[in-house]
Amino acid sequence: MLTEPQVQRYSTESGLRDIMIAEKEVVLTFLLQLLSERGILQRLAFKGGTCLRKMFIGNQGRFPTDMDFAGIEEHDHEEIILDMMQAFEQPFHGLRFAIPDDSYYETQGGLYWGVNPTYSHEWNTSGASEIKLQISRRETLTLLPERRPQIVQSYFKLLPFAPADITCLALPEILAEKIRACYQRNKARDIYDLGMFATRPLDHVLIRRLVVLKLWQAQDTFDPARLMQKLQDERGFDWDDLCQLLNRAVVIDRVRITADCVRGFGFLADLTDDERALARDQYQRERAIAEKLRAAL
Repeated sequence: MLTEPQVQRYSTESGLRDIMIAEKEVVLTFLLQLLSERGILQRLAFKGGTCLRKMFIGNQGRFPTDMDFAGIEEHDHEEIILDMMQAFEQPFHGLRFAIPDDSYYETQGGLYWGVNPTYSHEWNTSGASEIKLQISRRETLTLLPERRPQIVQSYFKLLPFAPADITCLALPEILAEKIRACYQRNKARDIYDLGMFATRPLDHVLIRRLVVLKLWQAQDTFDPARLMQKLQDERGFDWDDLCQLLNRAVVIDRVRITADCVRGFGFLADLTDDERALARDQYQRERAIAEKLRAAL
C-alpha cells in the first residue's frame, strides 16, 4: 500500500476534501490487481461509475466509492466468494482484505449479489473500512465486453505492480445502464456520470435500443417523457451525496448538467415501432420483438 504522505499528496493535487476518498481510489486499484492476478476477473466484466473513471475518462470522472461487475457467463456466487476468500488469505503489498461472515447479500430475488470486503493497512488499521462490491446476473451482456488499460493516475508510478488491463462492458452498454439507473432511482452520481457524455458524439440508435432492452429485461416500462421530466427537475436528486467525490474546485452546476442531459439524450424519445412495443411490455410478452432488436445490434 502507498504511504500516508503519498496518498495525501495525491489527495491534495486532486483537490479532495477528505484523504480517505483518495485512499479508497488507491485501494480499489490494489483490489482490481489482486482479483486480476488470481483469475477472478476472468468471469466478470467491470461496469458502473467507477469503471467510467478508471477505464474511460480518468480525472474527469468523480471519485469511486464501490465496484460493480456483470457476470460474463452464468456463475456460482459461492465459488467466486470462496476464490476471493482464498485470495484474501495473505496480505497483498501491505493490504489486508477480508470478507465478514455477514457481508454477503442478494437483491431483487438474486438478480444481484454482493459482498463488502473490509480492508486495513499500516496507516488505517481499524479494519472497519469497506468496499461495496456488487455483481449483476440479471441478464446476459448484449455487446461483447472489451479489455482496456486503466487510465493512468499520478500515483501509478508509485505502485509495486503495473496495473492490469481489465475486461469491462462496452461504453454504450455502460451508458445504457446509467440511463436505466437514472430512470429507476434518484442518485445524483448517475446523472453526473451521464452529464460527462451528454455533449459527446454517441451512437444514438444503439444506446436507445440498449436502454429499451435493459428496462424490458428488468420488467419495467420505458417512458422517455418521464425520464426527461425527471432530469429537468434536478431537485429530485441527492446532490449532497456527490460533493465529497469531486475536486473542491468543481462547481456542481445542476441546471447545466440536467440541461445537457435533456439535450444530449433527447434521442431516447425517437423510438421505432418495435422499440415502442417493447417499452410498454412490462410482463415480457413480446419476446420475439426483443430477440429481433437484440439480433440487430
